[in-house]
Amino acid sequence: MAVSTALIWLLSSLFDGVIFPPAALADLIIRSVPGGFSTFFIDALGHWALRLLITGVLTGSLLFGGELLWRRSASRLRSLEAGGLIAALGFVASLASSSGTGNLLLTAGALVVSAIVYSIVADSVYRQATTGADESRRRALRLGFGGAMTIALAGGALGWVARAFSGPDRNVELVSPADSEVLPPQGEAWPDIEGLPPDVISAADHYVVDVNLIKPSVNVEGWELRVFGEVDNELTFDFAGLQRSFEVVQEYSVMTCISNEVGGNLIGASLWGGVRLRDVLEEAGVRDGVVDLVLRGADGYSDSIPLDVAMDEHVLVAVSQNGEPLTQAHGFPVRLRIPAIYGMKNVKWLESIELVTTDYQGYWMDRGWSDEAVVKTESRIDVVGDDGSAMVGEPAWIAGIAWAGARGISRVEVSTDGGSTWNQAQLKNPINERMWRFWAFRWTPTEAGDVEIVCRATDGDGSVQTRKVAEPHPSGASGYPSRTASVRSA
Repeated sequence: MAVSTALIWLLSSLFDGVIFPPAALADLIIRSVPGGFSTFFIDALGHWALRLLITGVLTGSLLFGGELLWRRSASRLRSLEAGGLIAALGFVASLASSSGTGNLLLTAGALVVSAIVYSIVADSVYRQATTGADESRRRALRLGFGGAMTIALAGGALGWVARAFSGPDRNVELVSPADSEVLPPQGEAWPDIEGLPPDVISAADHYVVDVNLIKPSVNVEGWELRVFGEVDNELTFDFAGLQRSFEVVQEYSVMTCISNEVGGNLIGASLWGGVRLRDVLEEAGVRDGVVDLVLRGADGYSDSIPLDVAMDEHVLVAVSQNGEPLTQAHGFPVRLRIPAIYGMKNVKWLESIELVTTDYQGYWMDRGWSDEAVVKTESRIDVVGDDGSAMVGEPAWIAGIAWAGARGISRVEVSTDGGSTWNQAQLKNPINERMWRFWAFRWTPTEAGDVEIVCRATDGDGSVQTRKVAEPHPSGASGYPSRTASVRSA
């Protein structure tokens, strides 16, 4: 079973159309379990919940294949029949894939090959196990598991190469933006501090979180965006038509995940290009009584945003990131970009927008997460002295970033005594109110020992970041980020 599973993994790595059945089964579990059950494990395990799920499914698959071979000795179930049964069940599991990349004919062919390999290896292992020859049995097992490891490692390496040169065809034409934001000049007022992130994060380094074990591969050819529901005019656009029909703009904005911990790294900032969702809705004609826009992606994921949020001029139907077509991981060919709310509502691989008169509960809302999902006022400490240490009497930098969705940052304060007293930090000129803002504080410690550094931000509306500690579920983490600095005597 290990050999045949490794083989199907290798084939799925080499060919986009071949579905890996354990991943498809795990994907079905993710989308089918009750909300409370899912949320319990997310709260308890964080991002390890997904990793442990796929590990459990793989382990279960191996045990199932081993059980079939064991039962062969009792019921005379033939190896080829067992392989065929496993292949059939693997095909059924493949039907659960929602990635949009699967080719069932190719998958069936790969499963047949895998079943033949299973039957050959299983028959050999069974014969060796029934001869009583311990050395022969050990040799067969070594060869079997050695072969499985070799195939699995080859699959991983070849899969990495295949993914690097495959995926959707991103060689598409982008319409030049009619309006594009530029980075403001900084002059000499802002210090050069090593350890801070760049103003804009590359697409490769930008965080990625979604519900998919296998990401959709959606090509522009054949893709359409449908706008329907409570509208006067139902609209359908292809990729080029969407850009030709409305003004294309480029705007900087930050994006953060609702599951980001206080001071965490699930945040990024990019120059997003696309058309204003407001312009699309005005073309469609919004009827009275509309409450939500239901957004659906090619992966089967859905979420919603209120109409008043959708009508904000900075909400984009995005086609580019940092001047290039979106990557597959970030939703190529089209995704939504909403600065004011957490990333889970910025639906990727967008295929339809439906206007409805009721409150629609999306994938994560069914699992207990916030429907409003407004980004909280947050900050992060990236730099504390020289790699977390400082010298008595010698100036050192404490620096980081702060963000508040679409509200901007007006002030950041730093405490070097665990929050008892506060000092105002220097702020870098803002790109706009939708981006993160860099802050820095020049600190000269006066005593040796360990020091607790904390910070807090004030947003553009005057609301101060709360000290109240909250976990990411259900509406985003809160609390002051904290770092410990070790101060040494000169």
